[in-house]
Amino acid sequence: MGFESLKKNKVRDNAPGIRKTIWIAEIDWFVDGTGLATPGASTNPGDTLRITADHTFKEGFGFIPFHSTLGTGQLTGEMVGDKESRTNKPTLVGKHPGLTAEIVEFFQTRKSGDYIVLVQTLAGEVIQLGEMGLECEIMYSFDSGTVESGYQGVTATIENYGKLYFYEGDITEYPIPVAS
Repeated sequence: MGFESLKKNKVRDNAPGIRKTIWIAEIDWFVDGTGLATPGASTNPGDTLRITADHTFKEGFGFIPFHSTLGTGQLTGEMVGDKESRTNKPTLVGKHPGLTAEIVEFFQTRKSGDYIVLVQTLAGEVIQLGEMGLECEIMYSFDSGTVESGYQGVTATIENYGKLYFYEGDITEYPIPVAS
C-alpha cells in the first residue's frame, strides 16, 4: 500500500493543539443515504481515512459551530478492547467560556443525540470524529471557578468509538453565517 517509511515529518507543520471552533451535527441532519461523505478509493497511504467529498445536509441544517477557548481544547485517543479485538476511542475536550442559561441549555439539549464532529488542528487538518453507526456522544460539565482562580464555563467532552477521519470537504454551517 505504499507504507515503505514513516520517517520524521520535515515538510509539514506539526504545531500541537486545536483551533477555537468545534462543529457538531446530528446524524439525522445529513441527506439520507448519501449526505455523510465517506472515504473514496484507496490509492495512496492515508486514503482509507481521507474524506474528500462534501457532506450534504437536509434543507435548513448544517454543522453548528461552538467556540472552545484556545489552549483548553485537546483531542486524544486510546486503544480499547481485549487483545486481538481492539478499536480506537477518540475523545475531544474543549471549554466554552461563560455560565449562562443559553450556554447550559445548548449543551443540555445535546446530551442524547448522535453526532458527527469536526475540529481543526493548529496544523490545519480538519479531523472528523464519528461515522454512520459509530456516532459521537456529547457530555458536558460546568464550573463557576472561584473568586481567586479557575474557569467559569462549560467543559464539553465528545467521545466515540472508531477511526479518526481527515475531512477535506467544505464545512456547511447552520445557521448560515451572515455576510458583513
